[in-house]
Amino acid sequence: MTDISAMFVRKQIDAAHNLPDKAALYASVGLTEEEARLPDMRVRAEDYFQLLEIIAESEWPELRFHMRVCANMRCEEFGAVGLALKSAPTLRHGFKRMGRYARLYNKASDFSVEENEDIYCWTHRRPEPVRLGNFLSNEAALATFLTLCREASGADLTPVRVEFAHRREGGTASLADHFGIEPEFGADVDKMQFSLEDVDRPNPVGDAGIWKFFSDHLEQMLPPSVTEQDRLARQVIEEIASMLSDGVPQLADVAARLGMGTRTLQRRLAEGGRNYLKLVSVAQRELAQELVKETGYSLSEIAFLTGFSEQSAFTRAFKRWEGLTPGAFRQEQRTSIHAG
Repeated sequence: MTDISAMFVRKQIDAAHNLPDKAALYASVGLTEEEARLPDMRVRAEDYFQLLEIIAESEWPELRFHMRVCANMRCEEFGAVGLALKSAPTLRHGFKRMGRYARLYNKASDFSVEENEDIYCWTHRRPEPVRLGNFLSNEAALATFLTLCREASGADLTPVRVEFAHRREGGTASLADHFGIEPEFGADVDKMQFSLEDVDRPNPVGDAGIWKFFSDHLEQMLPPSVTEQDRLARQVIEEIASMLSDGVPQLADVAARLGMGTRTLQRRLAEGGRNYLKLVSVAQRELAQELVKETGYSLSEIAFLTGFSEQSAFTRAFKRWEGLTPGAFRQEQRTSIHAG
């Protein structure tokens, strides 16, 4: 599971007003307060989710701590990423780049823009476990981004609609207070929708020259060979591989695991020149290679684990992939190991 910057840990603990023993909260994620202040320190996502759940229990049922954190975020705290957004001439300029740049500080999420008629939609996807800590983290991801956008464009910026894919219990009044509207739950994906008038009006603190400087700097920091389409395709392959023991999953099943609608996933794959059935084949091939090389499973068991109903079909597919039967491939691997 992807890790989380300790900056978020520190801020959530500071906002835990009902829990005075801060050292115990830091210990719950395996850190001291001093370690949490190190700029490159990170914690496991599952530990971060547990921390959020501990703090939530202290405020239940009216949860406000995570929105207190989001309301106090500042662009400068996100380094060049935040400063690029703050200096963008308009929010449209900022959103256009933030889908790429956001992964420099948030490797767990996938942010992107969807535009329909007179609505500009900023979406967030994170295929993580169904638990309160993850839900709160997802709410904070959109709320933080809104705070940064308000710093760039003005405090009066209000989305026309806010939706979250999850459903949860506990008070949500703090969300309505922060976003300026009542959020909806149970959507196909997390999203904030803005009017085109808001995304295209000049940012009061925008500066095209500064924005270009930070954008160029961030482009150099990004891995050049990895695109958002690459990242999505890899997520799809990994989800398919995790489900193959129950047979080849349907596109709708994978889309649900990724927190998006079937048509949305199909469209996004097509935009990147990807085909779902080809990704299924990649997942089967990668998993088959690993199982044949690294385990003692029989070939009939591997055929089952990679989604084939018959061993003969698996053997034909494997030979097409590798130019060898699974048995010959396994023997070749063993021979090379012994020779080495």
